[in-house]
Amino acid sequence: MTTNKATNSNNTVSRSEEQNKEALNKKTSVQFVTSATIGVLVIILLAASAYFGIIKF
Repeated sequence: MTTNKATNSNNTVSRSEEQNKEALNKKTSVQFVTSATIGVLVIILLAASAYFGIIKF
């Protein structure tokens, strides 16, 4: 019985580690998408401001 309890506690630790890894993967993917989107928007804004700043109507 004691080995079953030890095995169950190890399984619980493994499951919690897997859940933590999944949560971390989701968090990092959201951060990557967010930072990439912000970067693209900044580049577009810089290009538009340079274009309209150089050419005056």
